[in-house]
Amino acid sequence: MELKKISENDIEQVSQLYYSAFPEDERAPWKALIEKHNKGKGEFLSIYDQNKWVGLTYVITYQNLSYVLYLAIDELQRGHGYGSSVLQILKKRYPHTIMLCIEEVDEKYDNYKQRVQRKNFYLRNGLQEMGFKYVEKDVKYEMLYVGEKLSSKVYDELMVAYAGPVYHKFRDYKADELID
Repeated sequence: MELKKISENDIEQVSQLYYSAFPEDERAPWKALIEKHNKGKGEFLSIYDQNKWVGLTYVITYQNLSYVLYLAIDELQRGHGYGSSVLQILKKRYPHTIMLCIEEVDEKYDNYKQRVQRKNFYLRNGLQEMGFKYVEKDVKYEMLYVGEKLSSKVYDELMVAYAGPVYHKFRDYKADELID
C-alpha cells in the first residue's frame, strides 16, 4: 500500500469517488480542496495497492494535529482491508495526534446501521471517542482520535488556519455538545 499525491493520471477517479462517497452537505468545494492542496495547506492523496488505484484521503496538518478530512475506498475495492491499512499508514506518516469526524450515530437517521458500522470500523482500528460532537453546515459529527487527546478548540484552530475566518460561517457553536 502506498499513498501518493494526486496527479493528472488519477484526478478523474479521485473526483468521481469524492462526489459519490460523500453527501453534498459534507463536501467542501472541489476547487477549494485542489487549491489548498496546491498551496500545501492540505494533502490530497491517492491510495494505491501496487499500481492499482483503490481510494483517496485528504489530510490537513496543523501543529501537532493531523485531521483526516476525507477517506474513501473505491466501492469495488471495499472489504479487502484497504481502509485499515490506510489508517496504519496514516499513523506512521503523522506520528502525532490524528483526528477525524464521523456523522453522529443516532437511531433517528435512516442510515443508522451504516453509521454504527463506520464508527465500529474506526474504533477497531485504534481510534477513540473524543467525547465531543459539533455541527457544521447542519450536520452533526462525532470526533474520533488516536494519540494525545486534544480539545475541540484545537480543531477549530486547525480549520481556521486551513480555511480562514470564513470557516466560522459554517460552524454552529451553539449546537456543540459534550458526550457523557
